[in-house]
Amino acid sequence: MCHTHNAAWHTLHNIMCLSASKMGAYLDVVAGQLSCKVALFHGRDDELLPVECTLAVGARVPRARVTVYDNKDHITIVVGQEKLFAAELEAIWRSAAQD
Repeated sequence: MCHTHNAAWHTLHNIMCLSASKMGAYLDVVAGQLSCKVALFHGRDDELLPVECTLAVGARVPRARVTVYDNKDHITIVVGQEKLFAAELEAIWRSAAQD
């Protein structure tokens, strides 16, 4: 790994880890106030953010639905399947309009 890439990765990692340490408190505040459904999408092969992070958020938010896509990463969860992703978003919007 080149120095620039290595430094960028560590910077991103530090931001994510420090943010994650505060995330629980943020979720506790928000979770009790949500009146809408929450949709979380994650690619199982994501090397940037572990799928366990999204599963943990989903477990703390009562109205959350977590969808994990096999053979997808941080980019390919959307890129290459834009129509499928757009259809999923449209289904969410239709569902929200009915609530």
